[in-house]
Amino acid sequence: MSDPTVPSSLPPEPASGPAATPPSPPQPAASSAAADATAVQPAAEGTGLQPHLAAALASFFLLIGGVVFLVIEKKDQYVRFYAMQSVFLGGLWIGLSIGLSIAYAILHGVPLVGTLLWLASLFIRIAIFVGWVVLVIKAFSGKEWEIPYLGKLARQQLARTPAAP
Repeated sequence: MSDPTVPSSLPPEPASGPAATPPSPPQPAASSAAADATAVQPAAEGTGLQPHLAAALASFFLLIGGVVFLVIEKKDQYVRFYAMQSVFLGGLWIGLSIGLSIAYAILHGVPLVGTLLWLASLFIRIAIFVGWVVLVIKAFSGKEWEIPYLGKLARQQLARTPAAP
């Protein structure tokens, strides 16, 4: 056993406290490119998203996304324009799909008419799909683009609705 009166040969324990913690290393400065990317466009007030991202989401989800972003976003005309085009394109797609399906169901037995109606339906659906893809890409890139005929209708409809204060 050891004698408590005899000094031990163990080194003293280091003192704990604020003086014992090592200084933290300096943090690297944020790159100016990252700061510039966030300063390009302010976030939209209504959605909290960047305007180009909100417009792309409204366009991607067609009818539903357009309605949601029209309700949420009251001030940003860029987002509202793409949301309105999305509503019109989605409504056109649904209306034409229902109308062409009914017409095909009635006329598919007529030898040449059924085939022509099927080809017309295929062409129209591909055209709407291509228009949808272009709409989403243009919205995300931040460029304002009007769908032929529907863009003009969207602008007229937005001009009729009162702007938020």
